Amino acid sequence: MTKKQLRLGLAAYGTGWDNEAWRLPESVDVGLSDPSVILDIARIAERGKFDYIFAGSAIASEPNRWGRIYRWDSAVFGGYAAAQTKNVGFLLTYNTSFEHPYFVARQLATLDNFSGGRVAFNAVTGIDRAADTGGPTANFENWPLPDDDSKYTRVVEFTEVLNQLLYSWDADYLLDDKAGGQLVRPGSYHPIDYRGEHFVVQGPLNVARPIQNTIPNVHVGTSERSVSYGAEFAHARFAPYLGHDRARQEYKDHKARIAASGRDPEKFKILPGITFYIGGTAREAREKFRQVQAFTQAVDAPARIGAAFGVDLSEVKPTEKFFNVIDIEKVGFDTLKAILPEGAGRRREGTPRPGDDDRQWLQDVVVGNLGEDVTLEDVYQFVVRHRSGQGKLVGDAKHFADFLEQGLEEEAFDGVQFFPPYHRGPADLLVDLVVPELQRRGIFRKEYEGSTLEQNLGIA
Repeated sequence: MTKKQLRLGLAAYGTGWDNEAWRLPESVDVGLSDPSVILDIARIAERGKFDYIFAGSAIASEPNRWGRIYRWDSAVFGGYAAAQTKNVGFLLTYNTSFEHPYFVARQLATLDNFSGGRVAFNAVTGIDRAADTGGPTANFENWPLPDDDSKYTRVVEFTEVLNQLLYSWDADYLLDDKAGGQLVRPGSYHPIDYRGEHFVVQGPLNVARPIQNTIPNVHVGTSERSVSYGAEFAHARFAPYLGHDRARQEYKDHKARIAASGRDPEKFKILPGITFYIGGTAREAREKFRQVQAFTQAVDAPARIGAAFGVDLSEVKPTEKFFNVIDIEKVGFDTLKAILPEGAGRRREGTPRPGDDDRQWLQDVVVGNLGEDVTLEDVYQFVVRHRSGQGKLVGDAKHFADFLEQGLEEEAFDGVQFFPPYHRGPADLLVDLVVPELQRRGIFRKEYEGSTLEQNLGIA
């Protein structure tokens, strides 16, 4: 029997994804301005036979948040890297609350043709990520922006217009009749004449239709309206990973929504985001992860954990083993979130907590990565540094392969979107150590199956 195959993506950020890992001596931070660092990610992903790289983008001005000082424009970066690769796909981000579908359709169709069919689309709707640091609205005064409610009707209209524009020309549009003086076949283009609440677009697009029969739509978001949008329009979704059991339930729920909408759930991919620390041995990986965790001061760990659990830990050192002083059975809903300092852990709309069952999240994610000997400072640093919805994986190649194989076989996910914590190094280790083990187990390709991203993702 042919085994199910993993779908893998690799995120491309100038300094990596971890908020503190850039401080490591070996970290290379010129990726904020040097495109060679990002190009490395594309080449590494292609060497590892990954499906795509994710070119995360943002439009807010947030100079006080180093992770958002600079963000490459998705389309320009995608075009630059596509010209120097052959197989890997490019997932480009657009904010539908600020962009116009006609301009986006031009970029996607152009790059899909130029790259040989390797483009995907990620729609985000955020209006004001952080008002205190100059959210995106500060750069768009007098722009006709939606509000928190109408942004969802706008993203639906945006996607409808986008899809119609992308395929407003027939595939056989080029007649090239030199003798008859007819370049384009009559009737080969189709105005879309779209009239909605947010957009009025006549069409057709003035760019040839994409090579792919469908530009893959990869969506993220956990609010009900976001999930509904994904069930209607998306081909894959970034799903939060908050423990194996919860992942299996959400996988089942999302696939059921796809089936209820009349679509094939097997062609819809669930892809949680994972920040990873890998080493030649588990000990090596954990030491590197703890080195990064140590950048977050944990002197308050006993006091904050004690307050959250109602236990006096005033005489206990941060290096004390967590389970020596805390009973895991007392870990309940929102207990771990109570550890956070005042003002920390701000959640975006619809983003889940570390876990509705904090006990399971602690066991699966924290202990699963650091072992049963986790200390108070380990737990404190892990919770404080946790990005809601973003899982972490720490260990050797076998640990990674076991995690991926179990998740695939037990239907917790169809693949993973990997986020390198820093550059350069982690992405190479992922490809050099983990991919061969996945290939040996028969759950990941040795060569690309097709020439387009939709074929390789298995959504065609």
